Amino acid sequence: MDWRQQTIENVFGGDEKRFEKAYQTAITEAMSEAVAWKDLALNATVLPHLEDATHHLIEQRLGYLPHPSVSLPYAPYLRALLQSYHQGTLSQNAFTYEAEEHIKLIRNVDMAHYSAVEPALHFQQSYQKMFGIYGSQAKDRLSSFLGYESRLEHSLLAELWLFDLMTRDTIRLPKAPTAVDFKALTIIRYREILLSQGKAAADASPLLGSFRPLDN
Repeated sequence: MDWRQQTIENVFGGDEKRFEKAYQTAITEAMSEAVAWKDLALNATVLPHLEDATHHLIEQRLGYLPHPSVSLPYAPYLRALLQSYHQGTLSQNAFTYEAEEHIKLIRNVDMAHYSAVEPALHFQQSYQKMFGIYGSQAKDRLSSFLGYESRLEHSLLAELWLFDLMTRDTIRLPKAPTAVDFKALTIIRYREILLSQGKAAADASPLLGSFRPLDN
């Protein structure tokens, strides 16, 4: 029995159609995480000395650092903003506003994967399976940070995000929120606004991280 048939039998209970759908989804996700050569070239040539500062800025404002395929296309402009700010040609207020709006674009691209009105059936089935193993651990953790229990239609994909990490023995989540939690919370807040007010409102919604003043 080859790997394909073993996966169909052991993971999908013999359901070949479910396997094919999940397999195609995995291929699509893998392709979406491929970094374009033009973005790599720009990243290497446009103000490379500001790479770490740009990463820090994105992570500070989002609370986490997205995959490079998401953030790289937007990094050169953020570096230019940082350069202008450090040179004194851009005020603190102007820099804060411009960087905020640009990082929202990064957030919105990252959230595209989590913006289906109704999560695909295989996500719902995975959630039921994982919830049976881990119970309400993920939901309770996120509720403690939110201050309320979100509706499942808003939190299902975020809880799956945490469930996936809980399956890895190498990761131990502390009581304080981590980058993992900030991404999960971002998914929830984005979906809350998306499903109640629409995509334009979700795309314009506030970011969850902090924005401390920069030193010149």
